[in-house]
Amino acid sequence: MRIMISGWRGILTVVGIVVLAAMLVAVCCVHVACSGGQGVAVPILMYHSVGYNPRVQSQYILSPEVFEEDMRWLSEHGYTAVFVSDLVNYVSRKTALPDKPVVITLDDGFLNNRTYALPILQRYGMRGVVSVVGSFSEEYSRNPDPDPSYAYLTWEDISFLAESGSIEIGNHTYEMHSMGKRTGCMRLAEESVAAYSAALSNDLSKLQSMLTEKAGVTPSVFAYPYGAVSQEAVFVLQSLGFSAALTCTEKINFISPTAPERLYHLGRFNRPAGEPTEDFMNRVMGGT
Repeated sequence: MRIMISGWRGILTVVGIVVLAAMLVAVCCVHVACSGGQGVAVPILMYHSVGYNPRVQSQYILSPEVFEEDMRWLSEHGYTAVFVSDLVNYVSRKTALPDKPVVITLDDGFLNNRTYALPILQRYGMRGVVSVVGSFSEEYSRNPDPDPSYAYLTWEDISFLAESGSIEIGNHTYEMHSMGKRTGCMRLAEESVAAYSAALSNDLSKLQSMLTEKAGVTPSVFAYPYGAVSQEAVFVLQSLGFSAALTCTEKINFISPTAPERLYHLGRFNRPAGEPTEDFMNRVMGGT
């Protein structure tokens, strides 16, 4: 069918449509360019102990005051904290993510994650992922210690965090969080793939079973101790039902339904003491 256009009004109408179309294309191109065409940019922040003792502030120990400054900065700059499971759902089910997502993680399962970190997260409407070491929690469940400067979460504490709705629980190995013969859960040079897979599977399965039985939660996210990653580990994680894994590689993650494998290599930025919040956040967030 041929469309006849008569007069200047018709010409201007066509020109308007063409200009509008060009503008829409330009907007789409800008959106793709901002993400590098790679997916949704998601920074992940890594914390550990959040304690008050100023004499032990370090690369892995931060004061509650600084942790709160960080949460306030994220809130004031429009970031929304999400769980790792939200990233998984975005990839597998295409559920929506907020405009400026961020993931806040706390490793090792310190008691102060409940004592200090949880109330701060809730104060600013944030959420966090706490990855626990099974042998630590088992020891402190047998011999509870209320000192948040060094104690670890008990099974009861872990259940409380999970039920708060503000915390997602992660698996950080049962007893591979060490720097002995094996660095974290790395495969040994002389170890066969079969032997390594069995060792890792047994360790992670033990913690999964204990968390299910004693805390009523079964994690779907795993955090590599020390960020020590072996390529053979991914198959083990998948076979045990884990949907994602956290490393210590410092990078912004680009989450996309077309690249589900990225979920097993999520990068994180460690938050050390001694760096002002504004400097840390500007260094880490970049263009996100």
